[in-house]
Amino acid sequence: MGIDFDYEFHVHRRDARRFLTAVAELCHPQKSRWTNVVLPDGTSVRLPGTHGFTSGKTVELPLAGPSGQSFDLSLCFPVDEPLRAYRDEQTDPAGVDRTWPDGSSRVVVGYIYLSMSDTFAILPDHWRFGFMPAVNSQSRLFLMSPSIRETFATLALSTGASLCLLDSELGGPEIIVTALGQRVSTRVPGPCLLWNPRGHTTEAFEELSSWLAGQPPDPPKWIIGPEHPQFPAVIDSLAGYARVAPHLWIGP
Repeated sequence: MGIDFDYEFHVHRRDARRFLTAVAELCHPQKSRWTNVVLPDGTSVRLPGTHGFTSGKTVELPLAGPSGQSFDLSLCFPVDEPLRAYRDEQTDPAGVDRTWPDGSSRVVVGYIYLSMSDTFAILPDHWRFGFMPAVNSQSRLFLMSPSIRETFATLALSTGASLCLLDSELGGPEIIVTALGQRVSTRVPGPCLLWNPRGHTTEAFEELSSWLAGQPPDPPKWIIGPEHPQFPAVIDSLAGYARVAPHLWIGP
């Protein structure tokens, strides 16, 4: 597997249906693979994907059951250079049509596992949605692809998600992609703002909110920017994994 990068979304429970509806629109529309997702208010969303690799299920949110239970999705992203290279290395799944109605070319990436929880969200009354790639080549794409970063940033901004974070299994700081309706670290490669709220989520989020409002704390405690002593080591790690020069990640 190597290093896993996953995108985390923290979505208020009232916006969960709106969020899942947008996710469904990103999925490859395979008619033979679907899951009916029922929300607590009784409404439902049909996801083009399986749950536990089984199609035709009806699943109620929030998810219950053993750890690791998730949806198995194939997501489609507008082509860019990293995605084109990935596509050219893959064997097309049987029956996948890469010609879309609007004439655009998209790349199918799957499996991507979508987990959901109402117990691990950073904010009160929020659910955590996590998109984790299945293999190392997809994990690298999650970090390197401008198209994937932009797609997930747009997903967050268009559905009212309070936070979109790019995290890795190393347990270090997270890249803040969007927060409270604002773009933060959406360019790839480009300026990165890092955040480490573990164990102190309320205090860390208050600090992040102040930063977004143009009132950065001095010195910051949980926000890790270019002046923070931990920043260069994190950037070196990202640059080494992505094979992109470190200075391109720091920005002006």
